Amino acid sequence: MEVSPKSDSNAFESKHRQKTYTISKQRQPEKGIRQNYELNKFERRNDSLFGFYKKQRIVPDSEWDRFCEILVTELPSSFRIQRCLPERDCLANFLEQHFFKQIASIAATSESDGVGIHPPKSVPFVPYAYQTKMPRSMLRRHPILKEFHEFLVNETELGNMSRQETCSMVPPLLLDVQPHHRVLDACAAPGSKTMQIIELMHEHCPNPEGFVLANDSDYKRCYLLVRQTLKRMPTANVAVVSHDASQLPALLDANGRPMLFHRVLCDLICSGDGTLRKNPELWRSWDPLKSVNLHKLQLQIARRCLELLANDGLMVYSTCSLNPLEDEAVIAQLLRKSNGTVELVDISDRLKELKRMPGISEWKVFDKEMNEVRAVDDVRAESKRLFKPSMFPPTLEEASQMHLERCFRILPHLHDSGGFFVALLRKKGPKSENDLQRQIEGTNAQMKSGPSSFRKSTAKRARLSNKEDPFIFLEENGQRDDRFVSELDTHFGISPSEFPHSNLLVRSHNTERKKEIYFVNDAIRDFLRFNAKRFRIVNAGVGVLKRIVSDKVSHCPYRLKQDGLRTLLPFITKKIVDIPMDVLIKILKGQPNKDNSSQYLPLTELGDQKTLFEDISVGSLLLRFQNDFIGVKILCAWKGQNSISAFVSREQKIHLLCLFGENISKLMESKDNTSRREKGRQMIKNGEEDKGTTNNNAENGEEDKGTTKNNAENGEEDKGTTKNNAENGEEDKGTTKNNAKNGEEDKGTTKNNAENGEEDKGTTKNNAENGEQDKGTTKNNAENGGEDMQDE
Repeated sequence: MEVSPKSDSNAFESKHRQKTYTISKQRQPEKGIRQNYELNKFERRNDSLFGFYKKQRIVPDSEWDRFCEILVTELPSSFRIQRCLPERDCLANFLEQHFFKQIASIAATSESDGVGIHPPKSVPFVPYAYQTKMPRSMLRRHPILKEFHEFLVNETELGNMSRQETCSMVPPLLLDVQPHHRVLDACAAPGSKTMQIIELMHEHCPNPEGFVLANDSDYKRCYLLVRQTLKRMPTANVAVVSHDASQLPALLDANGRPMLFHRVLCDLICSGDGTLRKNPELWRSWDPLKSVNLHKLQLQIARRCLELLANDGLMVYSTCSLNPLEDEAVIAQLLRKSNGTVELVDISDRLKELKRMPGISEWKVFDKEMNEVRAVDDVRAESKRLFKPSMFPPTLEEASQMHLERCFRILPHLHDSGGFFVALLRKKGPKSENDLQRQIEGTNAQMKSGPSSFRKSTAKRARLSNKEDPFIFLEENGQRDDRFVSELDTHFGISPSEFPHSNLLVRSHNTERKKEIYFVNDAIRDFLRFNAKRFRIVNAGVGVLKRIVSDKVSHCPYRLKQDGLRTLLPFITKKIVDIPMDVLIKILKGQPNKDNSSQYLPLTELGDQKTLFEDISVGSLLLRFQNDFIGVKILCAWKGQNSISAFVSREQKIHLLCLFGENISKLMESKDNTSRREKGRQMIKNGEEDKGTTNNNAENGEEDKGTTKNNAENGEEDKGTTKNNAENGEEDKGTTKNNAKNGEEDKGTTKNNAENGEEDKGTTKNNAENGEQDKGTTKNNAENGGEDMQDE
């Protein structure tokens, strides 16, 4: 059955999707009938855009034709391996040997199958990053490409790899993040750069003492940030908050004194014309006023970020726009108003393999009809409110002091990528403590009564934030649960004198049940204690322990979580079993039942090696093994009375078995239709992502900064989230109002609990919105085969 993109039921999709259209199962009018959209190609041409950039002279005349040619082609695919992954070299070698060589062999053939196939190549300026000219549509054309694509999806879901646009990888690399730093990501969602910052902080330190504060003004997008970052790379040193970035509160310590950030990433919303290759709809919607409308907001956010930056701290200002009004004009005004306390850093000696164009000191300003505006006084009266003096180029004297040439652009034709603007700023001027205190007080007053570009949406987010579960520390007011502490010591050897119990918390006022226990490092603990009332906190900490229900467990009613193992491992001295590689492989594969859903292994299958577990009581334990390629690895497991099972995700099992060269067909067959990946994708389709970004962008974790809700509130129409969407109730399908009315219950609580109004705080509504799922257990623990136990 053919469905026209212009049909009434799909008018929104036809207007805003990319040139390839898909339809989800939820949108099919008749069950069982497959629908196919007719390809609708956008015309990749805009004379005003080409004329605008020709006059700006950001592209050398000798490269102009190449710039125009590459701009109308599809964006290549790119991805990178996690920098702090212990087996990153092993994974890189596996990709090269198992996939890249085979893809290169296919590409070299003269047959039609090899046409358009390009093996991935290393990105010279980003370690462990790769790029291929093959668009996503190509990755299902050949069996090896399909297998490669499935492997990428699995590794991305696991957090070992991240699909991210090449030039978007650059800004975090310039921050020089250290483990002890306080880092702010001011406009973080959907989180690809946040994840990079976390990786850099953990690269040489498994449990850094610093922290990352990830902020986004859009409350729902914060959940996308949590899913795409913290669920793939769980860590104890990250907090997610939702605020208008131009009025972000300052941090306070225990004495109420301000704490500033050592590093700030200010990757702002923008008109997004650097993303034309992946957002072809922008060819139709681009006009010069987009940048004019955004300039003031960008300046406000960047100025606030500088105020929160510590002396000698670094801030990266970046946009995916090539427009000088959003780039050099903002930087020039920041320098102009800083009175010498801020400087542009010369980074010409950094990332030497990166081809770039220096910033400019002269540019032109145009109105919507592409008439040049030389000064605010030249603007017609009805448009004067749009144009500000800060939009115009600096004087020759100012330019000589600003050194705007230290900024740079990554033009699409230089690396066959998107377009990006980057500037690195250093704050060098001292500020007294009194000045900082006045700054904080002024900000608080502004938040209460001052004008805001996000006034309407902030009020909505404030209402939403009241639904967040609280952060309750187990040792609140100096009280300690001696029984709980003793259980951890007896079962896992976690010493009360060495382990920081004061950093454990729950997301419920009922601390006696402790259904799921989270851990935060010292920096996040202090942030939560002394700043909880100043911030709308969405997420913080990492789950380390999960309460279980089992009459076979006599010692400790908790199991370890793989997510929190990096945090707990230094303190665990018991229940660690060293096993050889052949035993590990048997346990990972398990003994599936008829539908391949259960993966526990009977101990009898181990033969004489079952003696490894004879002295281990029923309950949670750790498996430690060593491999020449990946070194030492430790996994969570569960021992039943007569079985053993690896309590890790299916993705983790596939990852390890692939690296060991084992057959994973049984695990692939056991794929559940309600896996985390599919749930996450469905959430994105159902409105968790900015509708201005395409499905490809969501998979890449890339955000089009120029088509966000904030743009709409600043005079720009949000091309992806229309009023109709809001009226039609685009919401998280996992916890909708109808579900609540119809009695859809949390799967981690029983029917009786639901009737009694008892909520499992470990899997609350917010967790469902996040797509949060315990990495080690699925519905009823069936996939991972938890025998003799059940999560409470």
